Amino acid sequence: MTKRNLAGMIEWLRPFGIGLAVFIAYYLGSDEISRFHIMGPFVVMIMSGTVAFESLILGEAASEKIGYAPNRAYQIQSGLANSATAITALLVYVLNWGRYADATIVIVMLLFFTFSALNHVASAIRGRNLKPVNLLRPAIALLLNGFMLPPMIKALAQ
Repeated sequence: MTKRNLAGMIEWLRPFGIGLAVFIAYYLGSDEISRFHIMGPFVVMIMSGTVAFESLILGEAASEKIGYAPNRAYQIQSGLANSATAITALLVYVLNWGRYADATIVIVMLLFFTFSALNHVASAIRGRNLKPVNLLRPAIALLLNGFMLPPMIKALAQ
């Protein structure tokens, strides 16, 4: 399997993984807090973890898919930051730091992907980067925000 194929597969791994995390959260969770404790950190691990993998391992194939010029120094730095977020989400979950820690790591992820979406919009406008993956990033960020904020608010309200 080539890096290019693997980069393409990751685009499908994200929604499948998130769907599985949500299913497990509602299957195992008994209330809003317990469901969000499963859903929140696992969605962060899936999203930030796959972005880290792409940045650190797939490099040029990941850049090509989005329509960005490869820049290994920046990709490595971005990959390490996303790794830190994913690892923190794992710690939040395993050490059961509570709903506020769950919410904090979800907010960090949502802010990153929202800011990243703005960068993709700028890339589309200024650089005429009209690759489908680049154009989908802002829509996916909006969906992710719309999907994650309601359960987080419900968990924090209890």
